[in-house]
Amino acid sequence: MVVERIKTGIYGLDEKIEGGFEKGSVITVLGGPGAGKSIIGMQFLHHGAKNGENGLYYSFEESRDDIIKDMEVIGLDPKDLIKQNKLSVVSASPVDFEYLPIIDSIKKDNIRRLVIDSLSTIYMYFENNSKFRRFLLDLVNSLKEIGVTTIMTDEQSQGTGENEIMFFSGEYLSDAVIKLYYSGLGGEYDRSMQIIKMRRTNNERSVIPMKIGQGGVYLR
Repeated sequence: MVVERIKTGIYGLDEKIEGGFEKGSVITVLGGPGAGKSIIGMQFLHHGAKNGENGLYYSFEESRDDIIKDMEVIGLDPKDLIKQNKLSVVSASPVDFEYLPIIDSIKKDNIRRLVIDSLSTIYMYFENNSKFRRFLLDLVNSLKEIGVTTIMTDEQSQGTGENEIMFFSGEYLSDAVIKLYYSGLGGEYDRSMQIIKMRRTNNERSVIPMKIGQGGVYLR
């Protein structure tokens, strides 16, 4: 079976995953604060928008203006793409959140790449784990049915209990799981990436040195 793939826009990643993400797949990017989760999402959307694939960044953590500033700081210029309706940035409240507005936007604006930032913020407003799992299952199934390639960011799984159930749900339902690490010790490559799983892909399995610079994330 030939797997149709799209370029990630992440420097050095495509050659480690047989040419790119599977088209229409759902990817969870895990990591602690400062690891680079949001930047990977921004870079992924920016690359797609510049190459004919409309993108939507849906944030529950930062304002629209802050996201645009974040992109500009790392050398991604989103404003022209936004003016051309190739890139959309939405800041939403996780309180009583429903995913149908995302689905409507995807269909209306012909969105081919989506970033949801982040699952952990949405989870805090659910009454219990079972309702969150049901929500996540419905969301992932809807996204896969439409065929939009999606990155969902999430805080790194630590420990056990309710939080572990939440993280496990996202990892289990995704086609791919990428984990980011940040040592905080300084140095050029003080971050790293590990591809935990990627269905239908013969991917790199070792920990990959990573840095953030002008243009976004670079892998060694």
